[in-house]
Amino acid sequence: MPLAQEMTTARLGEIVEDAAAEIFIFDKDTFRFLLVNKGARNNLGYTKEELSYLHPWDLKPAYTDQQFKTFVQPLIDGELSQLRFETIHEKKDGSTYDVDIRLQLITTGDQPVFYAAIQDVTEQKKTQLELEEVTRRLDAILNNTTMAVFMMDERQHCSFMNRAAEELTGYSFEETQGRPLHDVIHHTHPDGKPFPIEECAIDRAFPENNQSQGEEVFVHKDGSFYNVAFTASPMTNDKSKTIGTVIEAHNIDEELKARAALNSFNEALKKRVDDAIAERKALEEQLLQAQKMEAIGQLTGGVAHDFNNLLQVIGGNLQLLKQDPIIDGRNIVRINNAISGVERGAKLASQLLAFGRQQPLKPKPTNAARIIRDMDDMFRRTLGEPVEIETIVSAGLWNCLVDPRQLENVLLNLAINARDAMKGQGRLTIEAGNGSLDDDYVAQHPDAAAGQYVVLAITDTGCGIAPEDLFKVFEPFFTTKAPGEGTGLGLSMVFGFVKQSGGHITIYSEVDEGTTVRIYLPRTRKAEMANRPEGDLITQEGNNEVILVVEDDDAVRATAVELLTNLGYKVVEAPNADSALAIIQCGISIDLLFTDVIMPGKLRSPELARLAQEKLPNLVVLFTSGYTQNAIVHAGKLDDGVELISKPYSSERLSQKIRKVLRKNARHQPARWVGADEKGEPIDNDGETNAALRVLIIEDEPLIRMTMVEVIEGLGCLPYEANSLKEASELIASTDLDVVISDMSLPDGKATQLLLEVLASEPEIKVVVATGGEIPEELENQGVSVLSKPFSDGELRVVLKL
Repeated sequence: MPLAQEMTTARLGEIVEDAAAEIFIFDKDTFRFLLVNKGARNNLGYTKEELSYLHPWDLKPAYTDQQFKTFVQPLIDGELSQLRFETIHEKKDGSTYDVDIRLQLITTGDQPVFYAAIQDVTEQKKTQLELEEVTRRLDAILNNTTMAVFMMDERQHCSFMNRAAEELTGYSFEETQGRPLHDVIHHTHPDGKPFPIEECAIDRAFPENNQSQGEEVFVHKDGSFYNVAFTASPMTNDKSKTIGTVIEAHNIDEELKARAALNSFNEALKKRVDDAIAERKALEEQLLQAQKMEAIGQLTGGVAHDFNNLLQVIGGNLQLLKQDPIIDGRNIVRINNAISGVERGAKLASQLLAFGRQQPLKPKPTNAARIIRDMDDMFRRTLGEPVEIETIVSAGLWNCLVDPRQLENVLLNLAINARDAMKGQGRLTIEAGNGSLDDDYVAQHPDAAAGQYVVLAITDTGCGIAPEDLFKVFEPFFTTKAPGEGTGLGLSMVFGFVKQSGGHITIYSEVDEGTTVRIYLPRTRKAEMANRPEGDLITQEGNNEVILVVEDDDAVRATAVELLTNLGYKVVEAPNADSALAIIQCGISIDLLFTDVIMPGKLRSPELARLAQEKLPNLVVLFTSGYTQNAIVHAGKLDDGVELISKPYSSERLSQKIRKVLRKNARHQPARWVGADEKGEPIDNDGETNAALRVLIIEDEPLIRMTMVEVIEGLGCLPYEANSLKEASELIASTDLDVVISDMSLPDGKATQLLLEVLASEPEIKVVVATGGEIPEELENQGVSVLSKPFSDGELRVVLKL
């Protein structure tokens, strides 16, 4: 018997040692491990000897010794016969794994010991977590989709409903669970007749093992009927056995109404062919308008070019007519008035480019009341007689710092929006007053700034805007108008203008009551500047130099030829670049090539200039154009070495420009020209540039810079040019200057710091700020002179004190 007992004990030891589970036996009093089987040792990485010195808490980083002893105390006290819990075990190498533990206190003889059977559940928990994550995602998908999803088991009982299904039917899943879904939501026809389950296409999907779809009528919990579109698909298990049905459904009441409306529309459309044709034409016009808006940036440049060509013909001939000695008296006045009209036309061409958003804002002190008053006729023509217009302007209205032309566009845009909202009939009220925004308001509207403003309120009695749309109205391309009736850019352009001007904008609206747009424009204490007549330029005559005129427009070419002939030049003409190249290759001596940029034919004007200068190295080239975005202007800057005079140009401007480009050629000596004394009277400089005033012009817009150079040369000064702060700094350091005229915003930064350095280090240099915006306070405190854009030649002469 002892031998059998010994064999049994040995056999039990082998079983424990080789068990798949991890087996731990540790002392009740010392908590030292007495036995740890091979599976546990291998998993932990400890030897038997190492484990004999360890305790359970040494393997369990989640427990301290005291915590573990407290945890197992109910086993020691006999309150529990077994503890089962999950924790983590730490291996010898520091890594951990999840374990499931069954712990018992076993008495063998007189020595009670703890017996722990431990299962490594790391993979099991990982699989469980992955399953939970998949389940969570599936639940999220099913409960967040707007499609109602049902599941039926093999008995056609409801086994699942998502949130959308509960909202669709009015029933909770608990109310339908275990019942045939057909009996809950599909039991009766709308006429009250019972609907047998055998006739239901949804329920046939399971026995026929075939997907079915269509439209049916469900019964809501409240007894009402509603139409649904459904898809019923059989569910199969991993053995391809059909075990139930998945149903997707959604309410199509509104869709059926839309179908009915569409059918009604189609029937009416068949009877009204003429109306259909008219509607088609209207749609085509809307499409054409959309295409025009999309291409407006390209169109404006071409329009400005052609328009300027026409103005050049008119203006040039007027200049020639004015030089005729038989024209005097009242006729001179009329010609001057006509020339003023040409100048206004040139400004209109500039506005076309501004309309295409190709020009920056030019803010200046503006009286909003004058703007509103000047636009009164335009408002009435645009809105029509059925719209009553009322303007209310507070006494003592402040001036605001804005671009007046763009402010007119904003007011017109809002007026047109109001007209559309009122369907062409109602009341439009335009108010202008003084106002302030305090810190409390700014706290609630972070995009606003505290201060004083001129407030414009435009109110209509139209249809209003729904609350859910109100916060989106300033977003680009958002519109509340019907498709094809609005681009959605109007209010976003208004918003951009107001923000760029340093202002604030709000909109208030109620459906069927009307809308108020309130614009806050920053107040300025500067007075509005009246338009001043521009000073006359001085004509500089030629010295019989030979000029080749290349222009495809016959009228423009004839005008240019006559102007140049009257200025004292010998003129050769060509209608295109190919003809001009042939003339040059004949060996005729030519001093200057005067060519339009935009020319017909294969040979482009820049290429003509290159070939001509290869043949005649001393040839000077002067381009002319009515559009800046062309082959010789890139990124708003003239190509290096290129000279350009923009159309329309006067005889005086053309004469000065030609003398300038000829002077740049070393073989030409400047012709006799005339400057001006301090009283503005002509003085003879015998062809020498007046070096008494050396003027640096810092301006990145090429046409503005070129115009200023021509005017300054005409006033008898020597101009220098820079289109960036870097170029300006180099010229200031290397050139003896008398005057610096600078724009504030340049491609590489603000000019403020550079001008302050000039004022500090070169006090003898006069600093003039030429800008359309406000002057920085630090410069204003230095007493710099200011040229407010746009400025006239006379204003420039005053600033230079000529």
